[in-house]
Amino acid sequence: MSHQALYSTLSSKILSANNVLSTATAVNVLYPESKTLAQLEATFAYYSNQDILQTATASQVVESASAAMAQASATIQVIHQSSNLYGGLTPSYGGNLALAVIFGIFFFLHTLSGIWFKQWWFGVAFFCGCGLEMAGYIGRTLSNGDYTVLDWFLLQIICLTIAPAFIMGGIYYILAKFIMIYGTKFAIMKPMWYSYIFIVCDVISLVIQAAGGGLAATSLTANESTESGTHVMVAGLAFQVFSMSIYIFLYLHFFHKIRFLNQTQHKQLDDQFNPDYKHIRDERMFKIFPYVVFIGVLFVYVRCIYRVVELAEGWTGFLIVHEVYFMILDALMMALTCLILLIFYPGYILHGRSEKIPVKGMKSYKPEENLGEEGQHPEQLERKQQQLQDQNANNNGFQPDLEKINQFNDDGTSDRS
Repeated sequence: MSHQALYSTLSSKILSANNVLSTATAVNVLYPESKTLAQLEATFAYYSNQDILQTATASQVVESASAAMAQASATIQVIHQSSNLYGGLTPSYGGNLALAVIFGIFFFLHTLSGIWFKQWWFGVAFFCGCGLEMAGYIGRTLSNGDYTVLDWFLLQIICLTIAPAFIMGGIYYILAKFIMIYGTKFAIMKPMWYSYIFIVCDVISLVIQAAGGGLAATSLTANESTESGTHVMVAGLAFQVFSMSIYIFLYLHFFHKIRFLNQTQHKQLDDQFNPDYKHIRDERMFKIFPYVVFIGVLFVYVRCIYRVVELAEGWTGFLIVHEVYFMILDALMMALTCLILLIFYPGYILHGRSEKIPVKGMKSYKPEENLGEEGQHPEQLERKQQQLQDQNANNNGFQPDLEKINQFNDDGTSDRS
């Protein structure tokens, strides 16, 4: 397009914008039209002064045209930045692309491990969690090219907000497995209640955040303050931190009891644990597994606290416009959680391919006392039968040899003497 044609187009658009502004009264019309008019006028000024520079010879004219072009360029940049959905930040291309690839690898490996080790609950949770993380970083990568595209912004913020809830959903279920392995009497609730209660808490948190996000989006569309919606979103994130704090307390409470029994000098206290899973408890990998899971929980916990502080500062706050903090306190925390629970995969630690640990509270749960019942692997049945045989042998106790007793007289002398 020649500059002459460009001037004609710009002039037409400027006239149209002025006509709209002359009759508009609503803020949601005045604000965007004013931005459009300012950008059109700055663009017109830039190219008209560029034409002047091409023919100017006087130094004063050259300086004036150059200054006008610089001013117009700065105005266009400011207007464009005001449309930045990331509060002035341009998401890095390399960093977010690398994270999309990393979570894509986690997505593939966790899915494969879940199928191989038959970890349906944990596997589905991490399938969703890692998949959402991957999608979120794809959205941030695409936003590097144009940070004003709403679809890519929504893709990353929705996916990266929901993903930790799925990750924690899988971790909640691991605690239910721990309770079955050690014994339900050491927990203050039924095993599956931990999963059900805290998953509901995460859903409530997400609903509150979604409500706040909707309120903020409505305010943004109307060019009004998004402060109210932001406060609602912060409340949702704070509730998530609160519920996770309770979960951490219950997790530590359970293992405090287990640690006390393990440290006691009375070996017979181990009999208080579920005898069906002694072979799992005795393995070295299992002994450190509770610590690994707890570290994973702490990583997610740090991420959630960071998001509360970040959003509390507002959409243009220090943390939200400095991506390095997001990379360390959000992306890295979630990546480390997925990594350590891939290295110490629950299905491997808990013999997922060879045996099933039924969790009390699920519909599929079958009482362990019925040996022939579905849900127990043949190895579990064999160990159960052996335990019953050993128990019967102990109950029979010492059986006196009557033949030898009869060889003695009442006075204690033998008939052979």
